[in-house]
Amino acid sequence: MKNYLKMVDISKTYDTHGNIVRALKGANFSVKRGTVHGLLGENGAGKSTLMKILFGLEKKDSGKICLDNQEVKTKNPCDAFNYGIGMVQQHFSLIEDFTVIENIFLNIEIDNRIGLVMREHEELAIKKLLQESGFIIDSSKKICELSMGQRQKVEILRILHRGADILILDEPTSVLTEQEIRDLFRVVRKLKERGKTIIFITHKVEEVLEICDEVTILRKGETAGTGETKKLDKKQIVQMIVGAPFLFEIKHRKHEAKEVLLSIKDLHIKKGDIETVKGVSFDVRAGEIVAIAGVSGNGQQEIVEAIFGLRNYLDGQILVESKNIRGLSPRERRKIGINYIPEDRLNVGSCMDATIMENLIIDKYYERSFSNNGCLNINKLEQFSTKLVNKYEVKTPSINNYVRNLSGGNIQRVIIAREIKPETKVLIACEPAMGLDIRSVKYVYDVLLNLREAQKAILLLASDLDEVISLVDRIIVMYKGKITAYMNNPELFNKKEIGEYMLGIKT
Repeated sequence: MKNYLKMVDISKTYDTHGNIVRALKGANFSVKRGTVHGLLGENGAGKSTLMKILFGLEKKDSGKICLDNQEVKTKNPCDAFNYGIGMVQQHFSLIEDFTVIENIFLNIEIDNRIGLVMREHEELAIKKLLQESGFIIDSSKKICELSMGQRQKVEILRILHRGADILILDEPTSVLTEQEIRDLFRVVRKLKERGKTIIFITHKVEEVLEICDEVTILRKGETAGTGETKKLDKKQIVQMIVGAPFLFEIKHRKHEAKEVLLSIKDLHIKKGDIETVKGVSFDVRAGEIVAIAGVSGNGQQEIVEAIFGLRNYLDGQILVESKNIRGLSPRERRKIGINYIPEDRLNVGSCMDATIMENLIIDKYYERSFSNNGCLNINKLEQFSTKLVNKYEVKTPSINNYVRNLSGGNIQRVIIAREIKPETKVLIACEPAMGLDIRSVKYVYDVLLNLREAQKAILLLASDLDEVISLVDRIIVMYKGKITAYMNNPELFNKKEIGEYMLGIKT
């Protein structure tokens, strides 16, 4: 089978305030028509940059793109769509208050001579598209009423409707339940049968081996390897990703949890006029990791925001070491030992336009050891920041480098370095390994397990059930603001059963 898409000697350099970053160094990428092709690599390897160039979101410095041996230029996404290239990015770009059909036809509505939208024609077109794709979805529902898996389907339908023959899926399983992942794979196989070409960007080697025909690995902006997945195994792929033999082993030793550090009692929370948390109660003890598993939007995020003081609650109690913390500000909660790694590391967990040092000292600069009568002791702050950068192995030329210049894995290291302190008692970690490469994932896991060994209480929110099962001591499953299951025996954890509770199939 001949190569349908070729990207040859693609180079891209970023110059941000004098910091030169060579994202791609003559990378090559070839895909055969009607196949599923995996694209793997560590954070900062150049995967997203390469695909953004293909989709017209970034401009290459050099190299060429060919479709059917004809050179093409994708200066913007409109050009890419004209060549049949569509991309579903990791963060969806749907309008929440619009219906499915309104999102799919946005800016390309079917109208009559006087400009009125012909909704019945659009409904017929959607019906045909659903039949061809194998998707099952109610096109009259608003996006805000849909699960993350359903929203992803809307994104795929939108680019299919625009005539895409090449579909780029960026980390498509990162926010899906096990059942939704199975459904996505079913759809991907159906699209392949229809002759579509799918580029599957992921950090999960197991997914590549299951769903992809071929794989390309990028390392430090260059093509490190490519091949048919049936001729490769996990060990070979991981070695190509990392560049050396690499053992990913979770050392989760059993030990007895001690006193209760965090206690939630009959918690009720409203978001607007809707009660999103309805009488939730649970404890987290010193020396254990407890996960709240649930599809996004079922109340778990509101709980962690209430614990950290970012959201008010109607009723109930939040206790730390048996003390009610209602009314304390986030700064005051930090002082009593609560720390927080948010899901959104770019907009909530860090300030992208600030330096690494500024991000590390944001909760320290006002302390007496670093400030005297309002004057910052820059030398001490620099020493403090340098020590953390070295301890947490943040890859950067300087503590004065802007956070926006770092890879996702290194941004997460900066956040972890700031949030984990000797005085930490309770750590809330939301999706701490989402979108990270295999080396960074292992690093995050080791940090959490070390905290567990140090008798800290860790509350974990994670949508990746493999992550949850491999790390935690107990699982709390939520659906529509209520706890549907308490799972206390790690030896009996089952992804299918957890997914059924997450989706409300079992209660």
